Amino acid sequence: MSIPGWQEIIVLLLLPPGSLILIAVLGFLIYSKWTWAGSAVIVTALALLIALSLPRTGQQLMASLEAYTSPLGADGLDQARKNAKAIVVLAGGRYANAPEFGGDTVSRPTLERLRYGVYLHRQTELPLLVSGGSVGGERVPEAELMQQVLEQDYKLAANWQEKYSRNTFENALESAELLRAASIEHVILVTHGYHMRRAIWSFEQMGIKVTAAPTGFTTLGYRGRTVHAYLPSAKGLYLSSLALREHLGYLWYQLAYRNIDSAGQAQPATSPASEG
Repeated sequence: MSIPGWQEIIVLLLLPPGSLILIAVLGFLIYSKWTWAGSAVIVTALALLIALSLPRTGQQLMASLEAYTSPLGADGLDQARKNAKAIVVLAGGRYANAPEFGGDTVSRPTLERLRYGVYLHRQTELPLLVSGGSVGGERVPEAELMQQVLEQDYKLAANWQEKYSRNTFENALESAELLRAASIEHVILVTHGYHMRRAIWSFEQMGIKVTAAPTGFTTLGYRGRTVHAYLPSAKGLYLSSLALREHLGYLWYQLAYRNIDSAGQAQPATSPASEG
């Protein structure tokens, strides 16, 4: 969920570890006046920190999002080949000021999506659209960085570059304009499994039919499936925070973008009395 300025600060405070720190601080303030109540709040914050830091917790929270769609598979790919007319790959961030590359390039999540998009392109021969703008006001949009990787690493070129979006909804809004100009109404959509629900919702709001092609599923290695799954770690907290952020992002989209049409204009909400 790419949002600028003070809104991003609010999001960070709503998610762990920021929210847990605030709860703990509240507990210390209460403790000075009501010892038992303050102690209970502090213990609650610590317990939540431990629980959300477990790799198993993070994996399960991510799985709850990833279960929205299934991997495409051979049968799904055959069906997609018949129905879809293009492949849309959503950007997932940039690796800024990469010293080994001498400047910005795509982030690991973006590279994972690109790799799968290339695989699907070679399986289907469908044209590629890469979508991603300059979220932080950077000079080079993410779509151009994706194009560079396609050309340098895969000897391919995207048929379209959508360079103006700053979040998932704008990915859909701006991409839909390019797709409609090419008379395309059905696409294979590539993004991470945990992000697919919000992405599908955004594209369908724009009137674009979607065949989901999720990638980058959250899996645990051998150690992560044994006792290590129940030991607090930075990775566990990261996964939990990422999953909760995605849930928060989807909820926000339901509130902020439900009445936005395919031209990006707000439409009046339908009242219950006018329905049916």
